[in-house]
Amino acid sequence: MKSRVLFLLGISAVLLAGCGSSGGDDEPDAVEAPLVILDNYNFFLGNLTNGELLTANVGGEFTVTIDMDDGLIAGNLDLDVGANNTVTFLSYLLRAGNSFTLTIMSPEGSELDGTFRVSVMTDIEGAFGEPPTSGLLMLSPPDVLEFSVAVLADGVELRSIAGVEQYTWEEFAALLDDEQAAGFRRQAALSVGVIEFLVEQFFNVAGILDDLELVTLNNPYIETCDMFTGSPPQGVLPEGELTITWLGSGELSDGDDFTWAFNNCWSQDDEELLHGTVTLEDYTESVDFNTGVLFNIGFGGLGAGAPGGVIFDLTFSETVEDQGVWTIPADGVITVGGGFVLNIQQP
Repeated sequence: MKSRVLFLLGISAVLLAGCGSSGGDDEPDAVEAPLVILDNYNFFLGNLTNGELLTANVGGEFTVTIDMDDGLIAGNLDLDVGANNTVTFLSYLLRAGNSFTLTIMSPEGSELDGTFRVSVMTDIEGAFGEPPTSGLLMLSPPDVLEFSVAVLADGVELRSIAGVEQYTWEEFAALLDDEQAAGFRRQAALSVGVIEFLVEQFFNVAGILDDLELVTLNNPYIETCDMFTGSPPQGVLPEGELTITWLGSGELSDGDDFTWAFNNCWSQDDEELLHGTVTLEDYTESVDFNTGVLFNIGFGGLGAGAPGGVIFDLTFSETVEDQGVWTIPADGVITVGGGFVLNIQQP
């Protein structure tokens, strides 16, 4: 997968403190320390404080709602900091002790339906852009015995009263769409899929941080997306675009909002079409003036009643090509609403 590069230097606020004159003698202005980006940061995903939970409708077949228990999921992020503070994401870790509750509802009812907790028993670790390689999840549905999913180097191991079953990643993911599979197996596949989705969206939003200063100078900021290699799906533009709009003025500052709009934006690598809007509310950033270390950055606050966050009104559509004609299968559309707070902090 392609590596995203985050340029945090461009989004750091300028912190200059002027000293007044005393006794008629001029004193030099204080000079800010050069920005220092560490190679390791904590990150946090939290429920929106307005109570609107992250929700996804999957192909019209079921809806899943994600409630981060205690309102927060914590992790760790490793970076490679190069020349000019160019930063490349390397790996991530979701900490043991995290948990979230999933509620699944189907229009006509299915064995997948229900509400259950997913607990991270040992740290989940993975390289950027790749499936996790270690970790243990415990699932606690109310109507069956607890069962667990162990992440292996090249797949997963499902441990339940039915025994121990090993799957490749492709086999495990396929369980979700297999209506003949037992409900707990489909719930296990969905739980891991939710973790992968959360990690992916965290990196997607973190990856846009490099554009924010550019947006303030070129507002709105517009990029074209990939052009379809053949005939696009019916009603879809051959080449779409994404637009980032800054809703502030003056200089980039705490509390600013952005909209990140996708208009028929196709990714050739992922064979996926995005359409809709992600609203980025209440930008926050702080730098230690004495050391120049980037202390925290993100959208929304972690405290009770704090405003803002990352709010989705976005559709992800799978695209399939046949003899030069692209289509969107009905069950390949995921519509995401609600959102989360995102904050990256110095350890």
